[in-house]
Amino acid sequence: MVTRYKEIAGHLARSIREGLLKPGERLPSLRDLCLREGTSLMTALAAYRHLEDLGMVEALPRSGYRVLSDPVPLLQRPAILRPRLTSFSHQRTDIIAQVLTAMADPALVPLGFGCPSPDLFPLGSLRRITANLLNARQNLWVSYSTPPGCPELRRQIAKRLQTRGLDVSADEVLLTTGAMEALTLSLRLLASPGDLVAVECPTFFGIVDAARHAGAKVIELPGDPEGGLEPERFAAVCERHAVNVAVLMPSFANPTGSLMPEARKREWMKVLQSNGTALVEDDVYGDLAWDGKKPAPLCALPRKDGLPNLLVGSFSKTLLPGGRVGYVVARSPWIERLTDLKNTSTLANATLPEYVAAECLASGLYDRHLRHLAPQIHTGVRALRDCIVRHFPTGTRVSDPKGGFLLWVELPRETDGLALFHAALREGISVAPGCLFTLGGGLDRFLRLNGGASGDMNMAMKILGRLAANPRIQRRQPS
Repeated sequence: MVTRYKEIAGHLARSIREGLLKPGERLPSLRDLCLREGTSLMTALAAYRHLEDLGMVEALPRSGYRVLSDPVPLLQRPAILRPRLTSFSHQRTDIIAQVLTAMADPALVPLGFGCPSPDLFPLGSLRRITANLLNARQNLWVSYSTPPGCPELRRQIAKRLQTRGLDVSADEVLLTTGAMEALTLSLRLLASPGDLVAVECPTFFGIVDAARHAGAKVIELPGDPEGGLEPERFAAVCERHAVNVAVLMPSFANPTGSLMPEARKREWMKVLQSNGTALVEDDVYGDLAWDGKKPAPLCALPRKDGLPNLLVGSFSKTLLPGGRVGYVVARSPWIERLTDLKNTSTLANATLPEYVAAECLASGLYDRHLRHLAPQIHTGVRALRDCIVRHFPTGTRVSDPKGGFLLWVELPRETDGLALFHAALREGISVAPGCLFTLGGGLDRFLRLNGGASGDMNMAMKILGRLAANPRIQRRQPS
């Protein structure tokens, strides 16, 4: 669980960002803060010092604390690159293996990891729910969860998606081993060898790997780091190529954090239908809106051409990273075909994690946890962004998301993100270099950073900024 002083600091940080506490305004005295929060003097002092470390407040000599008069300036968003039809690179595969190995190393500061810190998950509640389930249903350890998976969890998922505007029943939900299997099954279903699959650039590397395993060709379309991929760019490509499948991440995309506006979603559905293109929507981050207003999926918009909208999701980023509980949503006959493919791949899922997830959703624990998680990762992302302003070289640009926990960073020209990755490893820090998130190149000076990570982020970012400014990072270093 998040320590008490960080929780108090998070509340105050939100008040500062939302303008409730103005630049130059004094914060409550330590005594008043203790009374208001029901905490000790040392905890209140730790909260103020944490805000001071984040560059949001300053200490006044014998007079308490006040909000910094000069707020951190906003940085420009990263550039939009040109689209390209790409092939697969063995070098990229090697780089992915190196980055995944670094992500799994507990000795490293996990700025490259694609999941929030374990400190942000309700571990005590998860242990209690697991123990209660095993006491009540001792056969869970010795039972398969055969497709389509735990009925109660499928019902709860359908119920949640209905509140976001997607008309779906439990029979249209197939549980999978994480979102990665859901993506793989979806592309195996929709893309034959030689077919063309359109993806955002940059995008999650697992998407293009799933397309590769389906034998498809990939065309990368430049995504807007604020509003996601523009449908006009896709329409222009369709004038020259027959695109069979589009894989989109409208809600807090990995790695940019972009959020697609509702009007753009409607235009996308028109373009998909007019060009006869199936849709796979990766919605893994859809529950991580910082304001609590979960966006409606693009798949919620109806289509009349008989082609499918498939929605992929999971609880790996929000509740059970180690449980690998994912799902794919589709109408008939597509859901039956996905189930057949599931039967020929992993066949069955782990039973216990599905029942744990079902209990978390049914009991309301999941929603309570999200109300706690969203502001915590919001604070972490903003703090990381502030560190970039303070410590990174002039000319650095960074995304400005409204949800999720990822930041997409563009370093000054000639900076080599892969060389920075290797240099950071030697300093005990992992990052995700931009070259992972494209097949065609052009992202060598980009990084993806994790605002949900734990540890001394200010020190780690200070080191990372110093490395980024080092002239030796201007050329590729041997791995």
